[in-house]
Amino acid sequence: MAGRRYIVSGDPTLARNTVYSALQTQGFTLTPQDEWSAIAERGSKGASMAFGAMAGKAGRHVKFNIHCQGDGQGNTAITLIEGTSGWSGGIIGTAQASSIYSDIYNAVAATFQNAGVLLFSGPA
Repeated sequence: MAGRRYIVSGDPTLARNTVYSALQTQGFTLTPQDEWSAIAERGSKGASMAFGAMAGKAGRHVKFNIHCQGDGQGNTAITLIEGTSGWSGGIIGTAQASSIYSDIYNAVAATFQNAGVLLFSGPA
């Protein structure tokens, strides 16, 4: 699966909490896996399966696996890995999921950029 990596300066706990908050603002529910990783989900699996492309962007189920890791030098790598493809909606559903992922990547990057801590944003 595809994903995005962000390198940010500053406290790793603050960086983790910032990405979690940015995702929650975008309507995601977070399920912590351990202190430095979580799963973020939004939309309905059932609606995506039952209605396919008709579930739309608002109802499309999307999921991220989030991993945060400090480098010991004041920087944190945050990786978002896509957990769904949108295939249940065919070509349109896949395009919807891709659009949602792009929107989220941009929102997270903007959050870190506005905070003045974004050092890098690119493919994972």
